[in-house]
Amino acid sequence: MKLLITGMAGFIGSRLFRYLTLEEPEIEVRGFDLAYGQDVRNKQQVEEAVSWADTIIHLAALTHVDTSIADPGVFYQTNVGGTLNFLEALRCHKTKKFVQVSSSEVYGSMTEEEYRQGFRQAEDYPIRPHSPYAATKVAQDRMCYAFYQTYGLPIVIVRPFNNIGPGQDIRKVVPKFINQVMQAGSMTLYGDGCSTRDWVYVDDVTRGLWLATELPLGTVVNLASGISYQIRDLAYMVAEIASRFGFGLRRTASVTTFVSHTDEREGHVKHLRGSYALARELTGWKPTHDIEASIYKTWASIVGAGPTVYRGGEGK
Repeated sequence: MKLLITGMAGFIGSRLFRYLTLEEPEIEVRGFDLAYGQDVRNKQQVEEAVSWADTIIHLAALTHVDTSIADPGVFYQTNVGGTLNFLEALRCHKTKKFVQVSSSEVYGSMTEEEYRQGFRQAEDYPIRPHSPYAATKVAQDRMCYAFYQTYGLPIVIVRPFNNIGPGQDIRKVVPKFINQVMQAGSMTLYGDGCSTRDWVYVDDVTRGLWLATELPLGTVVNLASGISYQIRDLAYMVAEIASRFGFGLRRTASVTTFVSHTDEREGHVKHLRGSYALARELTGWKPTHDIEASIYKTWASIVGAGPTVYRGGEGK
């Protein structure tokens, strides 16, 4: 197999390459990334890359929600325009499978009632993006499905929920909390911290992406844990792990004050909790890491290698 991984220098892409090197060493893998001088907005570069590959896992995208709010244009150019370039190139080549990596952000937020009742967002949950980033993922997702329907392109779509693990950009919530504790002994939460997310360890996601190369064409699957945690509870878990590493948290009159609050973010999603039942049915995939172990491994990686910042095409 000749496998092309777009966005291979990024968080998930680099872990996917590591996974394949260990588990599938016979596969010939190439990366496509700005770090290698390649740009999804460059049609010629995209055409050359697609002409080589027989399987493509398309991860390349800008992902930071706050940046998308400040500068949505570059997100549309990269995420939507770049994906369109790959789809157009696919029409000219006999690629066996194109795995589009979408996002749980396409769903927006479940309702408070759904959250209280233990509901899980499956693949048929309504698509209600809350941010410019999420809107670009919807555009990628549905554009890929439309090209599958219209042109018969060999496309499957995977929607990972919130990733966590070593090497993640420190602007993402878990490494951000860890970095804040290391630097200042406290963490900053948006709003009341009661929003919930469904975290999946990055190596579980990479395994799911590899299994997705065998999915029936046109399939859409979630990669989720099925469990959601409040952001403030995540901060408490980080604080507990910090103590194991010898990082004291700021205390005043014996009361721990390691959390401060700022205004709720625009494009806010209140609750996410996914169902992975379809992925399990079709591929046997299920998550293998719990949230505490995932945070611990993330902390250990930052202690050992330092924080990671990958801006891709976002600029400085």
